[in-house]
Amino acid sequence: MTVSGISVYFKDFDEKYIKDAAKAGARYVFTSLQISEQDYSNLDNQLHRLLEMSKEYGLEIIPDISPLTFEKLKIKKNDYNELKRMGFSSLRLDYGFDNLDLVKKLQKDFLIFLNASIITKTYLSKARKANINLDKIALIYNYYPHADTGLGWESFKKNLLKKEGLHTSAFVVGDLVKRFPIYEGLPTVERHRGMNPYVAAIELLHEAKVDNVFIGDSEATVETLKYINEYLQNHIITIPCNLLSEYKHLYNKEINIRPDQPENITRLLLPRKPNVGIRHNIVRHRGSIVMQNRLAARYSGEVYLVKHDLPFEARSNVIGFVGPEYVNIFDQINADIRIKLIPIN
Repeated sequence: MTVSGISVYFKDFDEKYIKDAAKAGARYVFTSLQISEQDYSNLDNQLHRLLEMSKEYGLEIIPDISPLTFEKLKIKKNDYNELKRMGFSSLRLDYGFDNLDLVKKLQKDFLIFLNASIITKTYLSKARKANINLDKIALIYNYYPHADTGLGWESFKKNLLKKEGLHTSAFVVGDLVKRFPIYEGLPTVERHRGMNPYVAAIELLHEAKVDNVFIGDSEATVETLKYINEYLQNHIITIPCNLLSEYKHLYNKEINIRPDQPENITRLLLPRKPNVGIRHNIVRHRGSIVMQNRLAARYSGEVYLVKHDLPFEARSNVIGFVGPEYVNIFDQINADIRIKLIPIN
């Protein structure tokens, strides 16, 4: 099942955010138990509360662990039974877990997530020879805190892991609270560092075919989480926009997309309307929402989204605009999905 997730760091621990995220549809909570800069002084209380909340709200906690984790938790080295006793049912194994026999052993007690950034064809070949059940292994890509260190988009899309049939997850930035100590966002892909996290998530899910998306930073808006979940659960792309007052009836409708799509516009499957008046004829910039007027004859009333800048045309009324941070989502719209226009907050 494809679901969304958030990240929780104990320096920024916020119970309200966890509750809101669960209500918005998030089902995974990623947390790191190996960050050297993190304050672990109140870890016992915060970790206990996080595990309590995971049961209360149906969340799966995925702790990112390394050999350093046992020291941070003040438990005996490699005491995985204690991790199980604490309440963890999943583990994300970061660097330092090359022992395939250990991975195979841990599969008996935990859902295992591996660091996708260090998995190679050679590793997968050895894993199969060791009889590790790859159907029960999931992969999570790293996030990259420092600007310019994230993965390249084109190479990411071509990664071998999807071709191997493995379940993959990746990170996008938060749009409320960036994570310490650099505060430059925590994306997997560098081009997403300055992008709206909802748009970045749709790119990962729709274009790169990633299975799950996590907010990497300490907090995202509830709206962002809801939009991501709406796509995951209902395959609807939500588009925040401003429509002229007489077209507000188009808000909150689930709109299908025509299967025969041209290059510059996205044609919507809405009823046409004869004799639409001629008004607001301006240059049709990328992000414009347009309705054809009576000069378009039988096309009067047809609505479309502008994907590339187009010149003024007397037959075309510009009836609204999509918020600038959401415009890139146009590139992910095709006949396999539906869209929903909503007013910008």
